[in-house]
Amino acid sequence: MFNPKSNNLLDEQLAVSGLEMAIDPVSATFAGISAATSIVGGIMGASSASKKNAAAKKQEKQQKKFAKKTAKLTNKHNAKLDEADRANYYAMRDFNYDVQLKDWQRGAEIQDYNYLQSLKRFQKSLAISGQQFGLNSLGEQQALASEQDALREAFIQQQFQRRGMFDELQQTFAEANLSKDEQFNQLAGIKNRRDFGRFSFANTVNTLMEQNNLAKETQLVEGLVEQGAIQATAQAGKTASKAQQSSLAKMQRGLMGLESELSGNAKKAAIQLAELNTSLNLEKEGIGINLQRIDNTIQNAKQETKFNLDVMRENMRSNIDETQRNIEKIRLDRATADLNTRAGMMLFPDRIPYAPRPELPPERVFVERQKAIPGYVPPAQQQSVWAPLVSGVASAAGSIASIDFGGGGGGSSTPQIGTSTNYFS
Repeated sequence: MFNPKSNNLLDEQLAVSGLEMAIDPVSATFAGISAATSIVGGIMGASSASKKNAAAKKQEKQQKKFAKKTAKLTNKHNAKLDEADRANYYAMRDFNYDVQLKDWQRGAEIQDYNYLQSLKRFQKSLAISGQQFGLNSLGEQQALASEQDALREAFIQQQFQRRGMFDELQQTFAEANLSKDEQFNQLAGIKNRRDFGRFSFANTVNTLMEQNNLAKETQLVEGLVEQGAIQATAQAGKTASKAQQSSLAKMQRGLMGLESELSGNAKKAAIQLAELNTSLNLEKEGIGINLQRIDNTIQNAKQETKFNLDVMRENMRSNIDETQRNIEKIRLDRATADLNTRAGMMLFPDRIPYAPRPELPPERVFVERQKAIPGYVPPAQQQSVWAPLVSGVASAAGSIASIDFGGGGGGSSTPQIGTSTNYFS
């Protein structure tokens, strides 16, 4: 152990070096004081460095102990972590497998349920499609029946129209026949009137002639009576002759008057007969015209009936053609409806296989955590104990070097070798 009080370091160094110097006492005094101060500072610095080194060694020891304890705790904790990781892994692995297995079983149940629902929807689709086909067939039958009823109704309507036209034609024929009969009756009346006129004319002429003959006979009788009366009176000479002549002239005038009256009445009756014949001829011509008009009416009725029958025949043919087109359209609509129904039918559902049964994943490879070793503790930084001493000695040496060696006369600072003086005895 260094003890600054036991030995004089400068003396030891000087003794070792074998140098002896001659120093001025005054300068040496002050230099010795400065050197002593430097040496004391160096000794104190060395003591402080020694204490710091001891503290650093103690701290280093404590740090190594703490690092070793920390490494031990870390290894113990890592062992627990490894064990916990294994336990958590196997627990999670089993849990995930159980969950996947339950999900797989639930998925299988859902798949079976969905497949069953698909079968039910398919059966429902078949039922609805069958009903739709039935409705399509029923609609077709109703449409065909409607077309047939329409055609039958048109046929019945034409039958009634035909019957009506024939009834009208028969009525026209009947009215025409009645009109003809009426005209024939009128013609017979005309003939009868003509015959009656001729008979009346002949009767009138005969009556007039009879009346005229009777009047003539009466006139002759009266003339003869008057002649007899004249003769009875027996008048003679010219007077009787004149009376007879006057009676004969009177009788002649009476007969001529009767003849003239008969001729006038006969002419009048002939004129009336001519007027009657003319009127009857005009009526007969009117009857002929009426008969011709009746014949024209009958002919027009026949032509109109024939035209109406032709129109009805063409209408019936057009109705039949339209009905055929409608039937074809109905069948096309039925085929289209059946096609749409088939297109809308659900396909038979296919059963897909279940998803693969879940399997345990490959077992995890566990790698244990690396063993923790005590952390590196850098060695304590040691302060040099000799550095302060050397520094103090060097400072002291500098102070001593400034002393005047050689007796103090010449001021020479060159030390004299071979002398030794101990100022610190």
